[in-house]
Amino acid sequence: MSKLPKLSLAAMLLFFALAARAVQLRMVADEWPPYVDPTAAGGGLAIDLVSAVFSRAGYTTQLTVDDWSRDLEGASIGVYDVVANIWYTDERAQYLDYSDPYLVNDVRFVKRKWTDIEFEDYGDIRGLRIGMVKNYGYPSGFLRAGGVLKIANDTLVEALTELVEGQCDLVIDDKHVLEYTAKRYLPESENRLEFLPRPVGLEQLHIAVSRANPNHARIVDDFNRALKAMKNDGTYGRILDAHNYRP
Repeated sequence: MSKLPKLSLAAMLLFFALAARAVQLRMVADEWPPYVDPTAAGGGLAIDLVSAVFSRAGYTTQLTVDDWSRDLEGASIGVYDVVANIWYTDERAQYLDYSDPYLVNDVRFVKRKWTDIEFEDYGDIRGLRIGMVKNYGYPSGFLRAGGVLKIANDTLVEALTELVEGQCDLVIDDKHVLEYTAKRYLPESENRLEFLPRPVGLEQLHIAVSRANPNHARIVDDFNRALKAMKNDGTYGRILDAHNYRP
């Protein structure tokens, strides 16, 4: 029997060492296109990026896409190891360990065209009805704003439908998400909507690891190191370009 070349043997040993080291993480996200979209390449920008970072760090991921409230509940009790796309709140940090941010979300209000609504500060939206999605960690200034009727919906499509039908005055979410959702689900009404020019806030997007996982701190550290390496070697930028993403 011929001996294997030394290089091939070394490669095999490295492969098996990496395979033994790889840990599978149960990852969860809510459908939030174009960031999380099971029909898109790579599962959407956020999933493609997060999966690549974890792969660089030596982990594999098994993704579940579910309702946002169930995502948070599952992560809080350890059913899921990782929430793939999440904004920071102090309340969530009690049961989730946050990574460094991997994207920044431009959070905006959208209105019906030709309505006389402006936004420079929160006094401008007093008395208005604003559609939002349940349990999202919106900018703290908005959540504290008084004199506003905040209408919680299960999905952004529901909120935008109510806006088009005049049942609310504004809807709040990430600008790219609002654009994508209106174009995909309400194409006949897309040209009736208009963004207010001033951002409500710039929210940092993280992964967060369940504190019920005893290795949560190590997983976050490994993710942060791999993310930094991908930014330094250009991999991060290439993934953004592949999704035609521009902040």
